[in-house]
Formats: sequence, structure tokens, C-alpha cells
Amino acid sequence: MKTIVTTSLSEDSNLVKRAQDLAQEYSFTYLERRKQSLKKLTGGLASALVVYQDKLVLVHPQGGRLVLHPDTASLRIKAPHDPLLDLLGTQPLKILDATMGLASDSIVMAWAGHNVTALESHPLIHLIVSQGLAHFQSGNPDLDRAMRSIRTFNREALSYLQDQEDKSFDVIYFDPMFSQEIAESKNLAGLKPLANQSRLSPELMAEATRVASKAIIIKGHFRDSVFEDFGFQRQIRPNQKFHYGIKYVN
Repeated sequence: MKTIVTTSLSEDSNLVKRAQDLAQEYSFTYLERRKQSLKKLTGGLASALVVYQDKLVLVHPQGGRLVLHPDTASLRIKAPHDPLLDLLGTQPLKILDATMGLASDSIVMAWAGHNVTALESHPLIHLIVSQGLAHFQSGNPDLDRAMRSIRTFNREALSYLQDQEDKSFDVIYFDPMFSQEIAESKNLAGLKPLANQSRLSPELMAEATRVASKAIIIKGHFRDSVFEDFGFQRQIRPNQKFHYGIKYVN
């Protein structure tokens, strides 16, 4: 399905220029907004990448939206503790988030003081989320600082890991698409049509084990066998739909 690029309703010359530049760079089609609804502009047949002053929003024909908004991360950093941060400990670590998605985990880890690099394989997801990390204004200076600190790359995890030296990251983190759908995850509606559906593989785990100096952490549905399949210590979270798993490396 094709993607068009346009501006928000409050278009101006700067927004138009940015939209046109994005269309050219990513081989999308630019359409002038002219105060039209997105449904009328696209005929309901294409996704629309909408350029705002401080963000990019992808609107799918079915109504799902993909946009970087750190609401989940913001709630997590206000909680008394976070299970992922509990696993990582308090010492600052160099972490590779190999499955960035909407970057909630990356933001939380960066907020806690870790040095985070994040990978996203889909160019459009990477574009929207990386731009959001660079420009979104949350009103919380510490949260904004954490977002700005995250280095992102539009890369497949396996190829990126193959380019890294042995033990070049302390921890490697994976949050692949769950094998079971969680109906309550409404915030993933805009991400799902584009998300990489690949499962973890022995080759990927072998490279992660080579590159990590301390541990590999995964997140998965509580019914998923991925923890046992790859020898992870499952961190059971009662009454929660997902668990974390950790595997220490020598």
C-alpha cells in the first residue's frame, strides 16, 4: 500500500518544504493538504504521513495512528519500581535495544542513566520514532534529556550485531512482536501493520551472546516458549500478560 506525505491543517511554507523533502527522500507521494480531511485527500486508499511542527504522524486508512508519544514511559518512570530496571540494576550500562518499536523501553532505560543505542528495521517506524525522540517536548526536562540521548539506527538486528566487536555492549535487549496478541495494547494499533514479525533465531542469539558482555534480556508473552527455547531465566510477573527473561553471558 502506498504512502502519501502531507502537512497538518495549519500548513505553512516550512511544513510544506519538510513534507516535500520527506517525499523525495523516501520515494513517497506529496499531496498538498488544502484544508482537506485525510480521508478525502487519500480516498481512503493510502496511509498518510502528516508533518506537524514538532512531530510526524502516520495515519493508516483503517484509522490506526503511529506517533512517538512517551506516555507509557512517563507512567513507568513515576512508578515505585520498574521490572526491567530492576533486572538491569543501578550501575550505568551500555545497552543495545535491538527492537526499538515505539521506544518506550529505550526511553525508560535512558532515563535511568543507561547509555542506549536502539535499532529499528522498518524505515518509516525509524523515521517517525527517531524524529519524535529528537523533538518531542514532554514538559519533563529529565524525560526530554533521556529521549535526546538515545542513538538510533535503521538496521536489522542481526546485520548490526555482525558488525560489532566482541563484548561491545553490556546488555542486549529484545522485545519482538508477541506470539500472542494482547487485546488491551491499543497503543500498538498503528505499529502492527509495519512491525517486523520475525521471531528470535539461534543465529541472532549466537551473535547477541558474542556481543554482550553481561547479559541478554528478552520480553515475551507469558504463554511464549521463547524463554525456554533459548535458555532464559523467566522472571514471572503474576497477573501480567508479559514476562521478562534474562540470560547471563561469560
